[in-house]
Amino acid sequence: MSLACVLAMSGPAFSQDNAPVPTLLLELNALQQQASACRIVFLAENRLGTDLAALSFETVLIDTQGVVDRLTLFDFQALPAGRKRVRQFDLDNTECGSIGQVLINGAAACEGEGLSGAECVDGLELTSKTDAEIAG
Repeated sequence: MSLACVLAMSGPAFSQDNAPVPTLLLELNALQQQASACRIVFLAENRLGTDLAALSFETVLIDTQGVVDRLTLFDFQALPAGRKRVRQFDLDNTECGSIGQVLINGAAACEGEGLSGAECVDGLELTSKTDAEIAG
């Protein structure tokens, strides 16, 4: 694969007029067992072009058998534009190995200057560095 091809695949997406497409990158970075709790670690990068004053997602945890385990809210708080932030959430009485998928069901809060609220879901780019899938 050529270097130009690799660089094109690793950078931000661009629209037809070569302007960057506003996105909100959410990476499921780690699942860490903490005694009887599972710590879910996300890496978030706000590429929407404006600071987010508040961001929270309605999230569904699905076990490795495909059964919905729970519905919860993850509050990512404020996310400055163009910056990466790590957010972690501890789930009591949960084995990390039982989590098969993290489903982003919608945005409970998406607040920032000039935003309608839909951008946090419409521009969502999801990746996972764990055995669990992330979807939205």
